[in-house]
Amino acid sequence: MDWPPFLEFSVPAALAIWVAAVAVTLWRSRPRLPEPGPARTDLPGQKPPAVVSLMVNRWRSDEDAIDSTLLDLAARGFLELRETGDDPVQTTARLRKGDGRSLTPYEQQILDRVHHLSVNGETTLTSLAFDSWTEARRWRRTFYRAVVAEARTRGLSTPRLTPKTRRALLLGAILPALLMFVTWWWVDSELSAKVPDQVTGAIIGAAAVYLAQYFVVDFNWADQTTPEGVAATESWLGLREHLTTVEGVADLAPADVASWGREMAYASALGILSADDALVRLTPGARSR
Repeated sequence: MDWPPFLEFSVPAALAIWVAAVAVTLWRSRPRLPEPGPARTDLPGQKPPAVVSLMVNRWRSDEDAIDSTLLDLAARGFLELRETGDDPVQTTARLRKGDGRSLTPYEQQILDRVHHLSVNGETTLTSLAFDSWTEARRWRRTFYRAVVAEARTRGLSTPRLTPKTRRALLLGAILPALLMFVTWWWVDSELSAKVPDQVTGAIIGAAAVYLAQYFVVDFNWADQTTPEGVAATESWLGLREHLTTVEGVADLAPADVASWGREMAYASALGILSADDALVRLTPGARSR
């Protein structure tokens, strides 16, 4: 089969150029972790611990976001954590009325899980685990999306691909799809296929190429940090520098939140607590830990 000079490598060449454009765009907008600010002993603000967790983890989902939210709810009086044995894993959670402040969707999501599994208002942390990996992933995905939405509302993060960039990439994706349509049509005509078959095959080929590109653009890429978010991250990393030097913080048990308050929730968000192993009960595979 003698290919027309412009057609033989047109689709792979166009796709290569488009992929390179996407790669450059994502690389330039990748979330970066700034250098820690000066070590500080006070909280840099009242941002939710889950948002702080994602912020210092470059907007990637992290189990500390869930753990720190659970501790924060306890610090604010919505939950009471009690250690019923020598092992921090033997900790129970009892529902309380809280401090009167409104809850975010992801905070309510945790309380709903505790309420759903509570007997007489109380449940163990181990019982919060999911039996189904599918259900656990769905729960986790909903949680993180709500946290990211909160961060965007606060001006701390923004989508990697701006609406303008997204439109440009999707418009650019039309060219490889169009070239696939022409290529498929030409091949079918060379094989003496019937016109309806030529049309159907060309449309299917072009649609497949475009949909593949669309899913790349529409992929759930991690957010990028805004200038305001960078400044906030520097401050929270400065707090982490301080907390890592405080003796005993890493060894706190979940029930210690009653005396430590929200500072313990932020220590969890910053990845300092070893007690998090006793709190990770709402993520896939928790029962097998």
